[in-house]
Amino acid sequence: MIAFDHLVVFSNQPEQHKQLFSSLHGQVTVKGGEHEQWGTFNHLAFMGNKSYIEWIGVEDDDKAKESTNPLIRQVIFAKEQSMEGPIQFGLRVEDLNAYINHFDQEGIEYEGPFPGSRAQPDGTLLEWTMLFPKMNSHTVLPFLIQWDGEGNTAQDPSLMNSTEFDSVTIYTQNLESTTNQMKGYYLLEEPSHSSENEVEWSLGNGKLIVKKGDGLLKANFDHIEFNQAR
Repeated sequence: MIAFDHLVVFSNQPEQHKQLFSSLHGQVTVKGGEHEQWGTFNHLAFMGNKSYIEWIGVEDDDKAKESTNPLIRQVIFAKEQSMEGPIQFGLRVEDLNAYINHFDQEGIEYEGPFPGSRAQPDGTLLEWTMLFPKMNSHTVLPFLIQWDGEGNTAQDPSLMNSTEFDSVTIYTQNLESTTNQMKGYYLLEEPSHSSENEVEWSLGNGKLIVKKGDGLLKANFDHIEFNQAR
């Protein structure tokens, strides 16, 4: 079943922002590592129900600007627009090739798959693959991610937080169009809730909500909220 994987938070100072998060909310945060091929790096908070928060920053502007990875392009755009805060999120799947075949059959434009890797603090290599439906500038479309092995989890149980991912909300001006995109692109089941202003689906570990409004993206981990305006 498709599940929420992680929230991507752009920051000019990832270490400072994760420390602030830790002090405000009493959560454990850790250094992630460097994405040498993209010129970026991250800090993390491992949350409950197999989710995490990623604060990502740019270490090498030239390398990041040359990247063809759509997420890194979003990071550069956020940096240029001074948009610190949540900018994107990933949905975890077990068979990325099934989505590639689905996109091909339905004529859905996409970019990838893109392999990714980074060295963890203990020196081991973490590897994954991402797939990106092509996105316009008006609505967030999450990327799909498949991990090699256990995925991005805390190597030390003491670094795990019990606070669980609850929901992620995408804001849109065209609820019907975005709802159809979400169902068609991500092979979602019937909504668990639907009203005039929002549609909600159950994921493997929380809720995905599309809501009519002027924001960009909001994510909740129990009582902790991340919110990004346009």
